[in-house]
Amino acid sequence: MAIDRRTLLQLGSLAGASLMLPAQASVLPQERAGRLLIRNATVITMDPALGDMNSADVLIEHGIIRQLGTGLDASQAQVIDATDMIVIPGLIDTHWHLWNSLLRNSAPVPGGPAFFVSQQATSKRFTPALIELSVRLGLAEAVHAGITTVNSWAHNIRDPDFAQAELRALSFSGLRARLWYGYAQDLPATGAMDFKDIERVQSQLQAPAHRRIDLGLAIRGPERTEAPIWEAEFAFAKAHGLPVSTHIAVSRQMQEKKAIQQLASRGLLSPSVQLVHATHADEQDLASIAQAGATVCITPLTEMRVGYGLPPVAALHRAKLPVTLGIDTLVLGGNANPFMLMQTCLNLAIGTCGDEQLMTARDALHWATQGAAYAMGVGQETGSITVGKRADLALINTRHLGMFPVNDPLACIVQSATPADVDTVIADGRIVKRAGQLIGLDLATLRSQAVAGAQQLLQQT
Repeated sequence: MAIDRRTLLQLGSLAGASLMLPAQASVLPQERAGRLLIRNATVITMDPALGDMNSADVLIEHGIIRQLGTGLDASQAQVIDATDMIVIPGLIDTHWHLWNSLLRNSAPVPGGPAFFVSQQATSKRFTPALIELSVRLGLAEAVHAGITTVNSWAHNIRDPDFAQAELRALSFSGLRARLWYGYAQDLPATGAMDFKDIERVQSQLQAPAHRRIDLGLAIRGPERTEAPIWEAEFAFAKAHGLPVSTHIAVSRQMQEKKAIQQLASRGLLSPSVQLVHATHADEQDLASIAQAGATVCITPLTEMRVGYGLPPVAALHRAKLPVTLGIDTLVLGGNANPFMLMQTCLNLAIGTCGDEQLMTARDALHWATQGAAYAMGVGQETGSITVGKRADLALINTRHLGMFPVNDPLACIVQSATPADVDTVIADGRIVKRAGQLIGLDLATLRSQAVAGAQQLLQQT
C-alpha cells in the first residue's frame, strides 16, 4: 500500500485530524483540565530549593503549577490519586531523528550495507506524508515514555513540504518541541541549506498557536562540509537568533579533523551551540566547551550500536559540562526508553572510571530534566516542579512488579522504571496519557499506517 496524504486521511481519525489542520493550527485531542490536583505523591521536584517531597500534592491551574504541599484544596478540581506514585518533571529529549522512526531496527544488519549507506538510500523514498507519519509514531512513543519536550533533528528536509509535515506532527502532539531544521540526507557537501525556507518557518512559528515550538539550525558542520559552508550557516544562525546543533567528534577518524577546535578558534562555540555525540572529544575539547558554555548531547545506546564507541560520560560529568540526553533514532535504539538512557549513562560513568560514588541517579535525572531545560534556554519555563512553571509532569506507578519496594525514589526512576511504568503524563497542563493509555490515539490505526509505511520504504532494499 502506498502511503500518501489521501491514504493517511482515510486510515483513521488521528491521522485525519492532524493532516486536515492548516500548518498554523493547534487543535489538540488531549484532556483539558482548568484545575487539576495530583494528590498524595512522592514528588521529585528537581528544584534544589525544594528537594523531594513525600505524600505531597501538586495543584495545576490553566497549565501552570500553582501550589505544592499537603492537604491542598481540591474544590472544583479534577483529582488524580497518586498514592504509590512518583511524580517527576516531564522528561526532555534533546536529540531525536523522528523522521526515520518507521525504519525501526532496519539497519545495520549482518552482511548488509552500513547504517549511513542504508539511511541515505532509503531517505530518498520518503514523502512528506511518510515523514509526518514517522514523526507521529516517534511522538506517540515519547508521550508513552513520559517525555514532554522533544527535539526533532530533521536532517531529511527535502523541500518546504517536508518542513510543514514535521511542524504538523509536532503541533498536533501537544508536546513542547524544537524543530532543528536540517537538510536532505543526500545534499552534496558543497550544497547550501535552504535559508529562505528557514526564514519562512521562523516567521510561521511567531504565531501564538505555535508557542510551544521553537526553531534551531541542524548543520553538517566541520566534519562533513568545508569552512565556507558551515561558516555561512553559523553566520545565518547568528543573524536570525537561532541555536545551532551539529554532530561532532563521532569517531576517531572524524576527530582527526579537530572540529571542536575549529569552532573554538573562530569563537563560534557558545551556549546556543549544541554538540551532539562528542564521543571522541579530548581534554582540550572539553576545556573549550566548558569555557564557551556550549552544551553536549549524548545518545549512548545508539552511539554504541553504530560503533562510535563509549561516550565519555565520566569525563563530561567531571568537567561539569551542560550534558543532555537523546533517543537519537529508533533505527538504532529500537524504541524510546529515556529511563534506559539515564541508567546507561550512570553505569558508563561509574564503570569506566571505577568510582561508584562519581555520579548519582539524581545527576542522571538532572540531565534529562532541569539540565536539559537550561540547555534549551527554557529553564525558567519547565524542567522542574516549581510554582509558576508550566505543568510538564510524569507520574510513575511503583505498584508494578520490578518497582517495589521503593527504597530510594531517585534510584527507582533511573534504575528500575520503564515506559510501561509511566501512568500519567501532563504536557503543558494537558493530560496526554492517563492510566497507562495515550489520550486521543487510535493505536490500531497508527500501527496499520506504520506497517504499511515501512513496507513502502523498505520494499526496494
